[in-house]
Amino acid sequence: MSENNTLGSQDSRPSVARPLLNITSAIISALPAVDPRLLAVPVIASVVNEIGAFFDAASIERRLHELEVKLNEQTVSVDRLQERLECLDEHGRYVFRNNLKHLCLTALPETTDTLINSMIAYLMEDAQEMDEEICEIVSACNANDIRFLKRLKHFLEKGERTQQNQKYIEAQQNAAQSHENDSVGGGFFTPTRWQDRNVIYGENTIFWKDFTKFFNMINIDDMGRILNQTAVDRDGNENMEWAYLMRSLLKFQNLGVVQVEFRATVGTISANHVERFHITLFGQRLLKYI
Repeated sequence: MSENNTLGSQDSRPSVARPLLNITSAIISALPAVDPRLLAVPVIASVVNEIGAFFDAASIERRLHELEVKLNEQTVSVDRLQERLECLDEHGRYVFRNNLKHLCLTALPETTDTLINSMIAYLMEDAQEMDEEICEIVSACNANDIRFLKRLKHFLEKGERTQQNQKYIEAQQNAAQSHENDSVGGGFFTPTRWQDRNVIYGENTIFWKDFTKFFNMINIDDMGRILNQTAVDRDGNENMEWAYLMRSLLKFQNLGVVQVEFRATVGTISANHVERFHITLFGQRLLKYI
């Protein structure tokens, strides 16, 4: 009796394993350009199997190959990837799975490079909360948003700041340091009756005039003009590019990537009359993946 039960359980094993093998075989045959070991990772296999039934296999293959290339560039092996995935709790697995599904199914081509970088960082770093937010921000981006981030990074690397603004930055930083020293120490503390609210966060604060000058934008003191009037180049041709990029700046304020500060004027006050903007902690992290 015991022997029959044992034989029966052995006979039943292939029937359970066979569907899993068939699914893996179908995935591998449909995506020949992707490393089979990567497709064998359960999270990746489940996503591909789910969307493969109704989405173009070539598109899925292209996106997974992008992921594979990035993993190789960052020397992350498939075994290491699987190890880190197994360390995730339920929340973490859903975060990665949702982002992988978005990558394969709906991510715009201009955003995939940044999204993959942030997904890999989410897996490989122990502090994951920030990268989870970055993945969500990237998922909300379009091509113009990525273009704006590239320009922003280019300004941080190559942009020139006017001497007046640079002196203002240094003076404000020195004042903040002096106030901190007065507050902490053995001397008497004198409360501040008035404090400049024009806060500067070092190189992460960008003045609008410096930004527009670097990109050869002339006579655009008020960002609202770009949003309400079609820009014209030196040859008289209309150009909508900057209207799209300025919309991205406002969009990134809502996403917490930048903090925009505007000029107070007589009469009506517009939140688009930008005087400066600050790259937040989220923005600084995001720019690392651009």
